Amino acid sequence: MVETFLAFIGHNMFLLFGLMAVGGALALVFSKNAVHSVVGFLFAMLSIAGCYLCMSAEFLAVAQLLVYAGGIVVLFLFVVMLVEMTKYKEKGLFQSQTPYALVAVAVGAAAIVGVFVSTFFTKGAEVALTLDPDLARGLDVAKENSQAVSRGLFAGYLLPFEILSVILLVALIGAVTLAKKERV
Repeated sequence: MVETFLAFIGHNMFLLFGLMAVGGALALVFSKNAVHSVVGFLFAMLSIAGCYLCMSAEFLAVAQLLVYAGGIVVLFLFVVMLVEMTKYKEKGLFQSQTPYALVAVAVGAAAIVGVFVSTFFTKGAEVALTLDPDLARGLDVAKENSQAVSRGLFAGYLLPFEILSVILLVALIGAVTLAKKERV
């Protein structure tokens, strides 16, 4: 009985990690305490790393652990502790922007779903999900997946990668600026 149950869990690890990631994401969104939200984010990132391991993408799993579960979570914790929204009189300002934020989230979610559907469920999906043959030259993609990911990322998606790094830098500078006004 126990062996059957363990075999069932072993065969459905991807589903289990996916459900855990959704649970962490829900905790991130619906938690009233900012530190609890960061812990939910950490839980979601660890679960997504588990999903990558189930798909035999070891490089992505390790990168997920190092970058998101390590660096980004620590960055978020610094920001949460530096800003400390409970002391700010502008807290009401942020709460009054909730309807606008919900509209922005709905528009962003619709855009993400549109890109997801057009990437995975159209005729060009196989082309979009395959490394360009010029980039894959001399590379066994099945065995050297970390090199294939790096070639695809830094050749075809260099601009979005750089834009994302600038957005993270702006968020960090904004958090430090908000925290510094209170102390001066």
